[in-house]
Amino acid sequence: MPRARRLVSTAVAAALAAAGLAGCQQSPEVAAYVGGGTITEDRVEKIYDQVRDELTTAQEQARAAGEANGASAEPISPVTVPIKRQEVLNTLLSLDVLRRAAQAHGVQAAAEPTVDQVAQARSYSPQWEYTQLYAETYRLRAALQPVVSPATLTDDDLRDVYQRLTTGGAADPSATFDQFKSTLSDENKKLLETYVSLRNELQQIASDEKVKLNPRYGNQQVTLLSASTQSGGEVPLVVATFTGASDEDPYVTDVSAVTTVA
Repeated sequence: MPRARRLVSTAVAAALAAAGLAGCQQSPEVAAYVGGGTITEDRVEKIYDQVRDELTTAQEQARAAGEANGASAEPISPVTVPIKRQEVLNTLLSLDVLRRAAQAHGVQAAAEPTVDQVAQARSYSPQWEYTQLYAETYRLRAALQPVVSPATLTDDDLRDVYQRLTTGGAADPSATFDQFKSTLSDENKKLLETYVSLRNELQQIASDEKVKLNPRYGNQQVTLLSASTQSGGEVPLVVATFTGASDEDPYVTDVSAVTTVA
């Protein structure tokens, strides 16, 4: 019997259709196509640049203050930006798809977590546009979780979860699939039903809206549900994959860990 697991939900752009920029819609100025609209490279860069520029300014101000207090001048290293451009695009896509899902269900984004709460948890500035967008993905997920209809889990769904758990070290590798299936707790089963359903719904929206990404953003995976290991790591269980360049390692995006179950 697999040991007790902590299941962790991740609300993100769950649903990237597995296609690059192909055919007549291709443009190097476009990061993504969503329905009849686009997310431009300029939009992605603007959000990313705000974070980088504010961190650079803060670093320069700290250096100047140190020198004013007698510290010796040292070369300034480039700032470490805590986000990547892929994360910016992923968040923008998440919001588009999640907003469409919320509209279809007639729900508004939840009141929490607030921007300040997300900023504190992630060590971001609440003034960054990225933080504000990122916080909204949390609130939309929170609003959608109770209104999606649970999915009927297939053996394929469960076998994929079982293989991820055993391969990732979050379950007893000696347990058979049938043992895993028969001993899966009702609470964990409900979590899987919810997040498989949410994944399917968001992916259908993305498919209907013909979501396509610029190939420069590479191979991406978006984790919706994961399990913790005894060593403190996390194993993705419910994953939506966007296939970019096949010779690159996947770029994995996790946005929010919000549910813990023993």
